[in-house]
Amino acid sequence: MQQEMRQEIQQDDAATPEEWIPYKLVQQEQQWRCLWLDLEGKRIAEPFFADTILRCRANAPVKRRFPSLSSLEYLTDCAAAATDVVAPSAFIFHVSRCGSTLVSQLLGLSEKNIALSEVPLIDELLRMSRSQADSSGAESALKASIALLGRRRLGQEKHLFIKLDSWHVFFAGTLRRLYPDVPFVLLYRTPDEVVFSHQKRRGMQAVPGLLEPELFGMSQAESASCDGDRYIAKVLEYYYSQFLLIAEKDDRSLLLDYRQGGIEIVRRLAEFSGVALDQTETAEMAVRSCFHAKYPEQGFAEEKKESCAPADLQTALAMYARLEQLRAKLGD
Repeated sequence: MQQEMRQEIQQDDAATPEEWIPYKLVQQEQQWRCLWLDLEGKRIAEPFFADTILRCRANAPVKRRFPSLSSLEYLTDCAAAATDVVAPSAFIFHVSRCGSTLVSQLLGLSEKNIALSEVPLIDELLRMSRSQADSSGAESALKASIALLGRRRLGQEKHLFIKLDSWHVFFAGTLRRLYPDVPFVLLYRTPDEVVFSHQKRRGMQAVPGLLEPELFGMSQAESASCDGDRYIAKVLEYYYSQFLLIAEKDDRSLLLDYRQGGIEIVRRLAEFSGVALDQTETAEMAVRSCFHAKYPEQGFAEEKKESCAPADLQTALAMYARLEQLRAKLGD
């Protein structure tokens, strides 16, 4: 498999090893393998990494004969040999529907920044690290993947920002152990507004059964007893609880509220991460923030909240209030 991977790169004159990145796991003959993707000299700029995968696969030359498949050992070997790797500047945790996609889009405007948004491979490897009795292999592959995704490919990259999936807050301990000095950004929003957004179009974490409830620390029985808005309200309780735990114990963490606004959130995030923003970058962010985070061609307008199930949100609202009190106490 490793030889096939090398052959595929060599057969495409336009491709170089640095252009290839790992993007997905597949199981073959009871072994985990890694699929690779040719970025074709382009920046990762889509709102979600899944969009980057679709774009690259759609543009892939027909002439390729070999599958872009390798072992996990080859993945870690590539990372060990990689040069010009940009270390993570911050991990962005969020409770969903709280502006995190816009934040990653604003950060990605600058060619100095690599902004990764919800990379499926990171999700797969984090889950693998929990499910395996020996997690060291998955964790090594995770660090290798992040290193390869953060390679300096165009020459100007200085910072790497990784926006995780919302449930990855429950893997904060793993990420802190692997990256002891990297800032954790904890982005949240009032629960009624989060639920209102999910009422219109539900994410995976808002639908019982799409994600294993154990990811949230929820039992099967508790999950089965909830549906609809009550379920996402319970998920938010677990999110807020984890945010409180991290913010209280980890001095490399920063609480940020959606109400602070996209530009201010990015300013605080950059300052906390030791990243300087210039006036040109800030001006570009101001223009981009006028458009929809997930659909950049559409203008953005804050939607009027009509109704939400307040009876299910009392605990979540109380925990949100605690987060706001803690944020004020910590001086943000």
